Amino acid sequence: MEAICAAASAGLVGVRVVVVVSDEPGALGLVRAARRGIPALLVDRGLYASRGDHERAILEALGPYAPRMAVLAGYMRIVTPVLLEHFNGDGRLGVVNVHPADTRAYQGVHGYEFAFGLTKKGPRLAETLITVHFVDEGMDTGPVIAQARVPVHPDDTLDELKARGLAVEHQLLPRMVDRVARGLVRLEHNRVLHLEPGGI
Repeated sequence: MEAICAAASAGLVGVRVVVVVSDEPGALGLVRAARRGIPALLVDRGLYASRGDHERAILEALGPYAPRMAVLAGYMRIVTPVLLEHFNGDGRLGVVNVHPADTRAYQGVHGYEFAFGLTKKGPRLAETLITVHFVDEGMDTGPVIAQARVPVHPDDTLDELKARGLAVEHQLLPRMVDRVARGLVRLEHNRVLHLEPGGI
């Protein structure tokens, strides 16, 4: 979130962050947004009986700001059709997420641990693929927009890999959000169309 806000403030991307929402009381993202003068809204998930009810409350809170795209930047919940249908409606651009692994190989939390061979999903890898993708109803299963390679060095610590990967996340996500916002990338019939090459 901070990387997108910084890129927008510097004029490096053609987007405007109109509001930041979190479901977690005390979330650092809300503090950082407020410092930038961006409306920062808490919609506490603990107050709602279901994910759908929570997302309806989010959409109600978003109403005055009329965002055309949602970006999940550190939002650690699977979204439901309530949110997806809203942001995939007429004149809207969808929901975008960043994941620290190849989503075709690994979904869910601990993507860097997966690359490091610390999960039950396989051995240590030579690299991880930071993935920006459109969000669907699954966990990190939506159509891939772009990926960027991050090597896993033999002498890496997990913290070193995470730091190197986060630096790539902070470059790739704002660039892809920019391309979606400018209409250079769009989702049609569950396929990602790049209307102009480059940007990765």
